[in-house]
Amino acid sequence: MPVAGQGGCVRVEVVKNSFITLLGCLLLTSPSATAREAGSLRALGDAFAGVYEKVAPSVVVLEVSRDDAGQAADAFAWQFLFRDEDAPRGPRAEESEGSGFVIRADGYILTNAHVVEGADPDKGVVARRQDGTRLPLKVVGVDDKTDLAVLKAEAAGLPPVEWGDSDAIRVGEFVCGIGAPFELDFTLTAGVISAKGRSNLTSTVYEDYLQTDAAINPGNSGGPLCDLDGRVIGVNTLINGLSRGLSFAIPSRLARMVSDELIANGRVVRPWLGIRIETLSEEPDLQRMLGREQGVVVRTIEPGAPAARSELQPADVVVEVDGEPVASARELQQAILRKKVGQTVNLKVWRRGAGGSNFTTVNVITEELPQNPLVAARGMRGNRVPSEGSPTQGSLPLGLDVEDLSDEVARALSIESGGVIVTNVEDGSEAETAGVRRRDVITAVGPVAVQNEAAFDKALAEWPEGEPAVLHLERDGKKTYAILKR
Repeated sequence: MPVAGQGGCVRVEVVKNSFITLLGCLLLTSPSATAREAGSLRALGDAFAGVYEKVAPSVVVLEVSRDDAGQAADAFAWQFLFRDEDAPRGPRAEESEGSGFVIRADGYILTNAHVVEGADPDKGVVARRQDGTRLPLKVVGVDDKTDLAVLKAEAAGLPPVEWGDSDAIRVGEFVCGIGAPFELDFTLTAGVISAKGRSNLTSTVYEDYLQTDAAINPGNSGGPLCDLDGRVIGVNTLINGLSRGLSFAIPSRLARMVSDELIANGRVVRPWLGIRIETLSEEPDLQRMLGREQGVVVRTIEPGAPAARSELQPADVVVEVDGEPVASARELQQAILRKKVGQTVNLKVWRRGAGGSNFTTVNVITEELPQNPLVAARGMRGNRVPSEGSPTQGSLPLGLDVEDLSDEVARALSIESGGVIVTNVEDGSEAETAGVRRRDVITAVGPVAVQNEAAFDKALAEWPEGEPAVLHLERDGKKTYAILKR
């Protein structure tokens, strides 16, 4: 979220209406204030000043020259985040500003990917240091999935930051941010860590944000968030668009891992299972249908993905990864990210079958995450399904018509296990409510594989009355499921 202009003011600022200022006013003006309390506040102020003196020499203001498209994107982002008709309209010139900080003495600088997005390849990016020196930079690597980027200056002896432990920082601890908000270079703001592990805030794939009430504004993006010892525990990156009292930072644990890989390889290599997942505890309807309250539901298996070559099934509930309990989609995602490409991962899953449920272990060998998993999936999908010109084979009470899967359609969909293809779904039926679609291929009912229409009818007829039936589906090359209430 860079902001335009050539700010030249060096300031140390603690937000006027912050908890810190309020506490200071109360203690210093109350008749009961003691010298000891005043001394504690002075010690806190000394700590903030110490952070600034230690870290500011490592912080840089990034001047990013952009083309016209980049300018338009920045202006849109400015208004979207703040939703203020009277707010400044974003960049007014050909340059915008963000922040960054030195992570290695030989010139490596870390910032947000969105700070350098759309940079003019001819004019590039320039770092302005606290002493006024300017360093031309080249982009070493960008990781859009975490919104991080590493830049390189041809320089030596730069003062790198000291990394801190984002896992050890506690909610309630004081933190400081340093950056260039609103064209005001090298501004310090302070607040507390107000939450950890925030996710589902943006379209960024890997989210695990630290939340703080320290003031983070346009121009702060890419700057450091520090503890009171001046150690960097996060990279400031997000402003809450609905409230200016909250902001978010990428934790140092993730930032260090990504920056090390970008420096070494120019890109980040990640393990991949190829599944779409959701947290079961957040889905009451699924809890009732599956008969379980905790775990991570496998919603979809991508075609050609590692999971597609394993025994994992849609509607499986993952409860452990190599013996490590996982209760949310984020926990499962983080557990997989700690694995290596080519490593065998043991997933303990809970699977519902006819008349009962049981735990089983599924082994999946991880592969490298494709640059664009959706494109990779389409490449594995083959030809589109040809239109079925044959009539439907009668209507089931649940509201869907099926027929045997022809060899031609099976080849087009790369389906080797057989099944029945859905030729019609009645409006308002149980099948429509469950999410079954025309041209879905039903390959199994619970644990029972169905090779043809007769097998499908038999599996449904034998399913216990009153028990939800799990239909395993192939849809556009993906494995997914639907749950029919009976």
